[in-house]
Amino acid sequence: MEKKTEAQGKKKCIHEGHRARLSALAKNAGLDSMSEVQVMEFFLTYIFPRGDVNPLAHRLLDEYETFTNVIDAEAEDLMRIHGINERSARMINMFGELFYYYATARMGKKFIVRTMADLIDVAEDYLRFRTTENMLIMALSPANILTHKRRIDMNKNDEVGVSFLEFTNFIANAKPASMVIAHCHPYGSAKPSEKDVESYKKIGELCTSCGVRLIDSMIVGEDGVYSQLEEKFYRTYRSLDVVKESFQKLISGQ
Repeated sequence: MEKKTEAQGKKKCIHEGHRARLSALAKNAGLDSMSEVQVMEFFLTYIFPRGDVNPLAHRLLDEYETFTNVIDAEAEDLMRIHGINERSARMINMFGELFYYYATARMGKKFIVRTMADLIDVAEDYLRFRTTENMLIMALSPANILTHKRRIDMNKNDEVGVSFLEFTNFIANAKPASMVIAHCHPYGSAKPSEKDVESYKKIGELCTSCGVRLIDSMIVGEDGVYSQLEEKFYRTYRSLDVVKESFQKLISGQ
């Protein structure tokens, strides 16, 4: 029994020393100088205060390939991985939400919207790299100050689309003079579907009945940002195929 306890003590010291070395590496060299598995492992030390997380870091990257894919994974899917329970899966998901919050909070809680491009920037920041369909509702004051934003994960909604109750509650709380809505098409084109057209019409009618001007409904897809009001792309993104073709020409000297 004493030998077993001694061995466990040595193993614990090794793990604690490894965590200290990881922390020192992150502090002194920076995350950019670390391998992806080291970054994954360093991140997991915040989820699991004790124990060796190196094997789990490898398992997660073997399954999801990249750190960002792990953060974006659904909690239920993460729980398939040995060593991830419901609590740790939810915590990993929450870190993803915190990253988004930090990035968007730096823009300021309120700012004056001077051009449509300002609103497109906000929609891109919130929606462009989401892996599930999300909607963003933005409220503007009479002075064109963006006062309230609300992001809704459509996959967690019990109804098809977003309920009118959510919109009316948002309008009641934000008291906007005008609103802009946006949603994303992960891995697809930003061009609207028949369902998108129907939803845009119904939301427009709701806004009119509440005395709120609906400025536009934008869709963020892999190919750009589409305006349902203007029926055209506000912005277009270069496709991955075009990027690859340009890169091949560059390295071949063409």
